[in-house]
Amino acid sequence: MKRGGYLVAVFLLKAGVALQLDKHPLLQPNTGLDTTAYVELAQRVLAGDVALGPGLYYVAPLYIYFLAAVYGVTKSFLAVRLLQAALGTLAVLLIFLTARQWFGRRAAWISAALAALTGIFTWYEALILQSSLDVVLTALALWLLTVILSRADGEGSPRRRPFAIAQGDGGILAGLAFGVASLNRPNMLVAAVGVALALFAVKRLRDGGLLLAGVLLALAPVTIRNVVVAHQWALVSSHGGINFYIGNGPGATGYFHDVPGMRSTIQGLAIDTEESSYYSSRAWSHIRAHPMQWIALLLRKAYGTINAAHVSIPFSYTFYAYDAGTLLRFCVVGPWLLVPLGLFGLAVAAPRNRHYLAWVAFVPAYAASVVLFFVTERNKLPLFVALAIGAGAGVDALLRHFTARRAAALALLFVAVNWPLHLGDGRAEERLRMAEHAAEHGDAQEAERWARLALESHPGDARTEYLLGRALLAGGRSSEAVEHLQHGLSAAPLAGYDLAVALQQSGNLAGAAQALRAVQMPPDTPVETWLQLGKRAGQLNAPDLAESFFRRAVAIAPNLPRAHHLLGLALFAQRRYADAAPEFETTLRLDPTNSDARTALAYCRKVTSQE
Repeated sequence: MKRGGYLVAVFLLKAGVALQLDKHPLLQPNTGLDTTAYVELAQRVLAGDVALGPGLYYVAPLYIYFLAAVYGVTKSFLAVRLLQAALGTLAVLLIFLTARQWFGRRAAWISAALAALTGIFTWYEALILQSSLDVVLTALALWLLTVILSRADGEGSPRRRPFAIAQGDGGILAGLAFGVASLNRPNMLVAAVGVALALFAVKRLRDGGLLLAGVLLALAPVTIRNVVVAHQWALVSSHGGINFYIGNGPGATGYFHDVPGMRSTIQGLAIDTEESSYYSSRAWSHIRAHPMQWIALLLRKAYGTINAAHVSIPFSYTFYAYDAGTLLRFCVVGPWLLVPLGLFGLAVAAPRNRHYLAWVAFVPAYAASVVLFFVTERNKLPLFVALAIGAGAGVDALLRHFTARRAAALALLFVAVNWPLHLGDGRAEERLRMAEHAAEHGDAQEAERWARLALESHPGDARTEYLLGRALLAGGRSSEAVEHLQHGLSAAPLAGYDLAVALQQSGNLAGAAQALRAVQMPPDTPVETWLQLGKRAGQLNAPDLAESFFRRAVAIAPNLPRAHHLLGLALFAQRRYADAAPEFETTLRLDPTNSDARTALAYCRKVTSQE
């Protein structure tokens, strides 16, 4: 197949996934999580707040402006996804060119095939998320680095000089590429510095200097903006300190975890430089107090970086690949294959050229940048780009010269990379979100299906049990719902209410009243919820319980006539006519048209006058 036709096929695959995910209910711009944050920031830019002041960026800024530019022109998030698919196709071409330069044409085709079928590349490229640009930006930086190393200087050089830029000052362009990538993925800075040091080590001093200059030139607009707009010194954004704390502070596991007192959303973790410095200082204090524990943590993170486990935040790749019915199911290549093949190929197929060491230095340098913070799948995307290039070389090396030693080494790598870590891949959580979405839209059958699937992954989970119970209740299967709602009582304040409804519909009125009495609502519960609880208690012939709920409603909304009327009726049902009369009087003062309250008040006055 010719290269052009191959790239068209790659684009069609990526575009197909983009079209499918564009319609998915959990991936819409208004569904919360990181996508909503980027959309809101892009909309602020389009509304005229280009500098996004007054503080620092709380996320890496490049994708904000990319999204604003594309959406501003097209007014279509589908167009954004399709452009990202096109950029992902360009990344496959860049991977081909880089692999061909170092390892030859056959290795290049294998690398391109593996990259095209790598599901997590196509998956992230279809999201409204910063990670959608990571693959193409990394591929561009690695290709430009290859270009500057193509210059022969007396030693064995790569196989060809791709472009005339190899004769000039291409190092600054490679630095610009690394710098722009750092504006999208800030820990790319660590990798850029590592590559520059490797260039110095192989005596490419000019190229190393130009690369660093290019990085600084790319960062300059954002750094200047931070000084002018935020009046703070920061190269890119403000979230480095909190990320360092999550990965290295008290309670660190090497992976993302909740920070006490902070919402686990991109906005919730948005903090300024002073707070960021506070968290990084806390992390360093913890490290100094527990140095051996930190070293062990670094080793765990290093292994987690090369392990193939899907650690997806905020969206689960495995859910969209295997539960959502997308073309991702056919993208069978992933870290499980790229990592062992890539590490193998980068080692055994290394060309006899000391300049190759400067290029391959990207792999340990970028891995170190992940280990420095915490491990997630999307943080590892740039690493997988380099490994896709190496994977083609690994397959080619085996085809050229198969030996038992090489096969054994690859087998050991495969086992080590794919050793199960039993980490959550987010699939159950996505199933749960689908159950919630279906329930909110009144589709009880779908809500039940997704909740049952979620229970397969997390049996006994209270929130999942609650959602399944609600779905069964909405579907008219109240008797089946009772058991699940009982298991889910701790999942939500209103779980007891739903249990009461299920028991009532099953004919167990006493049990329903008991369940309703156990309901504990937070102080900020809306007035309508208290009224709903009171009405349910009235249906269960528990007027005293109804009274307690209605009194909470009156306390929250003292000028709501309906609340006073219902409280009066609850007191009336208990034959406490003297207490009920003032509530009916207040009801009529607030709503003189309420004839029922007028009749009830007349009866209360008559009875109390006779006592």
